[in-house]
Amino acid sequence: MVPVIIETLVVGIPPSPSVVVLRPPNDHSTSSRVLPIWIGPTEAASIGIALEGQLHMRPMTHDFLVNVIHVLSAEVESVVIDRVEGSTFYATVNLSRGGEKIRVDARPSDSIALAVRTQSPLYVDEDVLNSSSFPYLFAENTSREDSMEEFRTFLDSISPEDFEVH
Repeated sequence: MVPVIIETLVVGIPPSPSVVVLRPPNDHSTSSRVLPIWIGPTEAASIGIALEGQLHMRPMTHDFLVNVIHVLSAEVESVVIDRVEGSTFYATVNLSRGGEKIRVDARPSDSIALAVRTQSPLYVDEDVLNSSSFPYLFAENTSREDSMEEFRTFLDSISPEDFEVH
């Protein structure tokens, strides 16, 4: 398993896609990789809200799920993006409760939303990273704004079908 962080999140307004981009931490070398995963706009907004630390008067869906996990005396130990079939990614939420380990199948977008809210580690299976990642394309001497603009241009040029494993 390779630990990853959220490099960026692009919340698209339908029909534009939303995408979360993961990368190994502290890896901006020319050999580094990024893993873009297309997600729904609602899930993208939920991840964005959690990344910004915003709170709502009432719990949103992912906040509710975190509350349920805690009420059941469990905790999120980690989230793993553990396989890809075509352009569809799969994830597992690893929970613990009283010494018991519980694995729950989930969509990556929901899993990432939980990981951000619980500050749990996020991992990608090495095979998934090898088969579905792209090289980190940005020069180290460019500004963050220039890099983000270049990255958005890159995202506009690819589609989910580009990630299908043959």
